[in-house]
Amino acid sequence: GSSDTSNEDEGGSDKPKKAAQLSGVLHYYNWADYVNPETYKAFTADTGVKIKKDFFVSNEELQAKLQGGARGFDLAAPTGYMVQILAEAGLLEELDHAQLPTVAKNLDPRFKGLPYDPDDKFSVPKDWGTTGFVYRTDLVKEKPTSWKEFVELAKGPYSGKVTVLDGIPECVGSMLVMLGYSYNSEDEKEIEEAKQELIDLKPHLLAITSTEYKQMLINGRAVMGLGWNGDGAAVAAKKPAEYVVAEEGGEFWVDAYVIPTGSKNPAAAHAWIDFVYRPEHNAAETEYTYYGSPVKRDLLKPVIDSEVYSNPDVFPPDDTLDKLEPNEVTPEGSKLRDRVWTEFKAA
Repeated sequence: GSSDTSNEDEGGSDKPKKAAQLSGVLHYYNWADYVNPETYKAFTADTGVKIKKDFFVSNEELQAKLQGGARGFDLAAPTGYMVQILAEAGLLEELDHAQLPTVAKNLDPRFKGLPYDPDDKFSVPKDWGTTGFVYRTDLVKEKPTSWKEFVELAKGPYSGKVTVLDGIPECVGSMLVMLGYSYNSEDEKEIEEAKQELIDLKPHLLAITSTEYKQMLINGRAVMGLGWNGDGAAVAAKKPAEYVVAEEGGEFWVDAYVIPTGSKNPAAAHAWIDFVYRPEHNAAETEYTYYGSPVKRDLLKPVIDSEVYSNPDVFPPDDTLDKLEPNEVTPEGSKLRDRVWTEFKAA
């Protein structure tokens, strides 16, 4: 910030002082298309901070970039399991909760102390959702409700028109669940079986992508895809489509704001997180991404589009969430999955 103090700083309020410290650029490393464009504008108008954007296509790409020594990112949005991996590797700054008063006020207590960051030291929830699959109801005549049907249809009538995420935990986990095992299994035999399922599926896939499948489904190149609920809801808003939480289960996930080590503008990163925790900004985010908001529901309800608020794909009901597991794969389990992924990609 600037060193010249204006008179308003002398007052009792610390607000002007904070505003004076905010300047420069916020370098935000994120998934593509994961912020409402209006929020960028509103934040810059409010703080004067400009935003520089960079994008990753998977949690693993974010990890590789930071482990490879990339510095200067001020804010990133990994999935919960990756928060833990990055924190343990010393790649995240601790948050200063004094700079996050709106978060303290508005965060739904359900999202405090999550397993990947039990002391809320490194992360603040960005949004949450589920991993399942989406299909075009006008192009797929069957009504699949399970992973088993997803795989059978992908190998059968819709071969060459199906996508899966470029995500190791999601693909391996979904196959494990289909086989009746835990999403977080560490059993080598079980993981081997899941690998075989993926390798058998591989020749029938149109693409392995987390960033392009939404558009492929909208334009009809893909008719079915393993994916996240927000993308499913976004497709369904434009075309006849259905998002499915598979009968066998799947993943409940939380994506989080973190400040990578070596951030040049941590004040701006804290300011962004706090800014989007104002209910009207969080509502705008959810209306854009179709992912669940971690803001207290009673604060959200008056400011969010009622159709989005009552959409069970965006805010899954408890009985749906009950059959899902968070990703809690240990380093050992991750090693086994990495090997599976290498073989799957090479197959």
